Amino acid sequence: MPEYKYKRQVKNILINKPLQREYTMLIIIIMMLSSLVVGFIIHYTLKQGFLGSPYRIGKVSPYEVLSEVNYLLIVRVSLAMFFSIVVAGICGIVFLHRVAGPVYRFHITLRRWADTGETPREVKLREGDFFQEVAGEFNRVFKLVNEHEEKVQKVALRLSELPIGDLRPDLADPIRKAAEDLKHV
Repeated sequence: MPEYKYKRQVKNILINKPLQREYTMLIIIIMMLSSLVVGFIIHYTLKQGFLGSPYRIGKVSPYEVLSEVNYLLIVRVSLAMFFSIVVAGICGIVFLHRVAGPVYRFHITLRRWADTGETPREVKLREGDFFQEVAGEFNRVFKLVNEHEEKVQKVALRLSELPIGDLRPDLADPIRKAAEDLKHV
């Protein structure tokens, strides 16, 4: 089996696109809704605070001040929320890579096992990936299967070494066939 480098690479960052896309979109929608709520709360609070006051500050009304402050607050809060959405999206992709990567590794290992018939030695995951315990269980199963395959090969070898030349053909032929079948397991 060729050696596989277990490094994160930009070209491989989206390895389970449906899972990563769904989680990332969920985070983005939540962040967008939170930005709308925060913007509405700030606007409503400032407007209520200034409109509730009958005072004038010199020749400038509080409503004019509110309009300028409101514009600045909306712009600043919107920019802050936009950057937080971008950061949340990037964090979502990176986080899910730690989930989707092991699932992808399991998929590839099992597919290779089914295609080649060769039992893998072990599944290796990167440090920090999730499902380390599942990889351990896969490795335990692979070890047991490899041990059983070795036992079958030993039995096949012993069967093929039996002196069956003196046996009747009706007994010797099934033993020869069983030995051949076990060699190909």
